[in-house]
Amino acid sequence: MANAPMFARAMGLTTRLALYCLASLVLMVVDSRYDALTTIRSLSAAVIYPVQGFLAKPFDFLSEAGDFFTVHGKILRENRRLILESQVFASRLQGYEALKNENAQLRKLLNLSHPAGTRPMAAEIIRIQPDPFDRRIIVDKGSADGVEAGRPVVDAAGLVGQVTRVYAASSEVSLLTSKEQDAPVQDQRNGLRLIVSGTGSGDQLEVRYLDMHVDVKPGDILVTSGIDTVYPLGIPVARVLRIEPPRQTPFAKVVCEPIGEIGQHRHVLILNRADAAQASGARK
Repeated sequence: MANAPMFARAMGLTTRLALYCLASLVLMVVDSRYDALTTIRSLSAAVIYPVQGFLAKPFDFLSEAGDFFTVHGKILRENRRLILESQVFASRLQGYEALKNENAQLRKLLNLSHPAGTRPMAAEIIRIQPDPFDRRIIVDKGSADGVEAGRPVVDAAGLVGQVTRVYAASSEVSLLTSKEQDAPVQDQRNGLRLIVSGTGSGDQLEVRYLDMHVDVKPGDILVTSGIDTVYPLGIPVARVLRIEPPRQTPFAKVVCEPIGEIGQHRHVLILNRADAAQASGARK
C-alpha cells in the first residue's frame, strides 16, 4: 500500500470563486423562474428585521437627540431675537404714544381761544430750575420772538405762570405755584375778588387773610379778575379744595389746587400783547 501524501492539497481561490459564482447564478435563475427562494427570503426577513430594528435603536436615539439639540438651539436663538424685537417695538410704541399725547396737547393749545388784545405764542419748555420752592422753567422763546417780561403763560387747561425774565432766545417763567407768585382772581359763582398765592408746592395754592365768614365753598372755580394789567379776564386759575378756619391768626385761609396742568406737558402758550407781536414782526 502506497503511503498517503503528508499534506492535502486544498482547492484554489480561483476555483472556489468560480464555484460560488456558478452557484449564485443557478440560484438566481431558479428563483426568478420558479420563486423557489420566496419562502426562505420571507423567513429570513422575519428573523432579521427585529434584529435590525434593535441594532438601529441606539443610532436612531443619537440622531433624534442631535435633532433635538439642533432644533432647541434654533428655537432659543429665535426666541432671543423675538424678545429683542419686541423690546425695540415696545420702546418705539412708547415714543409714538408720547408724540401722540404731545401732538394732542399742541392741538389743544393752538385751538385755544385767547383773550382780546393778546396774541398767543407756543413755546417749548427746555429746562426746569432745580429750586423746589422757587418754581421756574425756561422756554425757547425770547426777546427776538417778541416776548416781554410780565406776560402770562397758560396751557390748554388754565393759567401756568408769568414771564419774569427775558433773554434773546429764551425766557424764564415763574410758575403760579412758586412761593412769591400772586394772581388777582374772582370766584365764578359770586364774583368775589381774591388774591391767590403760590405755596412752593407743585399742587397747592392759597388764598390768605380772609374773613372767617367769607362766601367761598369747596368746588368754586377761581378765574383771573382782569383788574391788573398782567392777566386778562377769565383765565381759569384754581379750584377751591377746603376752607381752613382761623387758628393762630384772626384770618381764614382757602386751600386750592391749580387748574392749569403745571409741569405735565412740554409746551405752553405765552400771551403776548397783540401790538407788541405785530411790532416784533415788523422789525423782522
